[in-house]
Amino acid sequence: MSHFYSEQKKGYEFPERGSLSLDSEVEVAKPENAAQYGEASSVRHRLNSGQIDSEYDSHRSSQIYSGHGNIAGQPVNAKFETTRAVGGGPGDGWPQAPEVHGGRRQAPASRMLLSGFLHFVKVLIIAILIILLLAAVGIPVSDNGVPFPGDYTKMGFDWQLDPRSYLAPFNTSFTDFNILLDAHLHTIYSDGALSPQQAIEFSLANGFNAIIVTDHQTVEGSLATKEYAEEHFGDRITIITGMEYTCCRIHMNLIGINETIPVSPPFPSDDELRGVIDKVHDMGGMVIVNHIPWSNTTLLPWDEARLPDHPTREQLLEWGVDGFEVVNQGTFDLRSYQFIQEHADRLVALTGSDMHYPGPSYAWTTINAPNKSSEAILDEIRNRRTSFLLDASGTRPVQDPPFNPDYFKYAPWGMIGDYFYGFGDRYRGQYSFQASFCQKEVVKVHHSMIGWFFLWLLVSILVIEVLYWSIRWLILLVARKIRARRSRHHQ
Repeated sequence: MSHFYSEQKKGYEFPERGSLSLDSEVEVAKPENAAQYGEASSVRHRLNSGQIDSEYDSHRSSQIYSGHGNIAGQPVNAKFETTRAVGGGPGDGWPQAPEVHGGRRQAPASRMLLSGFLHFVKVLIIAILIILLLAAVGIPVSDNGVPFPGDYTKMGFDWQLDPRSYLAPFNTSFTDFNILLDAHLHTIYSDGALSPQQAIEFSLANGFNAIIVTDHQTVEGSLATKEYAEEHFGDRITIITGMEYTCCRIHMNLIGINETIPVSPPFPSDDELRGVIDKVHDMGGMVIVNHIPWSNTTLLPWDEARLPDHPTREQLLEWGVDGFEVVNQGTFDLRSYQFIQEHADRLVALTGSDMHYPGPSYAWTTINAPNKSSEAILDEIRNRRTSFLLDASGTRPVQDPPFNPDYFKYAPWGMIGDYFYGFGDRYRGQYSFQASFCQKEVVKVHHSMIGWFFLWLLVSILVIEVLYWSIRWLILLVARKIRARRSRHHQ
């Protein structure tokens, strides 16, 4: 029998160094216990995760085993092969040490790197898919799906202002008046936030006793407001009917009419605008040109007026308009006021809050009418007998509406959509109120921002991966040390 280890033998006897050659045959006796190894060998057993380690001390001629199993000679979880000589080296007559093929093997470094790279790519692909999903849902919701944050239906106005107590008419000779008029406001019948009832309550709270309701493209809002006021408020407030003719060239209040005048196209010709003015006069109404400073404000990136090709004041005078809005919200149109003064026999000055959402009041048109009927007020306007009070800082109190619960439900998606919109600029221009815009749409994509976004995404994933594997390694290391301590405790 060879002196090499055999898979069938579970115990070994070590001959004295030099007493046997590699070709010698010896009888390997199975030891009864560990003590029989004597000075030639020592056996130590450790319980661990199943990995079997062996090492040989050539100076002491001792073999140390660790792994599952009992004393030498009992079954162990390993397969032994003779691959090298223990001690001096091959051919020195000593048995070769067993090489362990059981338990865990350590993966090659290249395989570990490939596995880590593939895991990183998988995480990156999943992250990009999630981002695309968020964009696909968030952008449409941001455009159309987020309710307004304020619930204006629950607003009330429980104060009472009297502007006459601290303001004087702009025309100091116009001191006797009984009408405080808001000549331009909107309701929910177009793009306003308040119902007819709320518009009345808001106007009364801010000191008005007459209003002209001018919803975009329709007289329906003014008719509904007039009906409600007559039924519930009596002579506390007078409602004058009208509409705001809204296109991409001009905004005009058509007041004193009870029928909607069709508005089209978005860019009417001079003759078409003349035709509108003539038709209003034929219906017994008047035409007031609104907020010229706002209409001529420069818009970027087009570098043109908000309402392109707005008619000049001289053209409008020639076409037969009745007056101009000299105060709109907090803006005083000094040039239009001066133009009216230059043509005082043909033009009237009115003021309007242009109220879409309740806020401060800045101006009140003052009129001294023989009574508070809409006909009497309109007659004073036709005769150009008006002035106005002006509070450039605006009135108080001002309040916000209560929050709309539905807003919080959809706002997160809307904000995600807004975030993705930040990677580019979309300029649509001024809305025409005819399902179009007054300027050609311009889209500018910030390519560098998109590049930086994905770069920071890669960096973030790398940092997260490093933190994950570091924490995992620490946990495994601590667990291994705990198991080793318990193993030594049980020996």
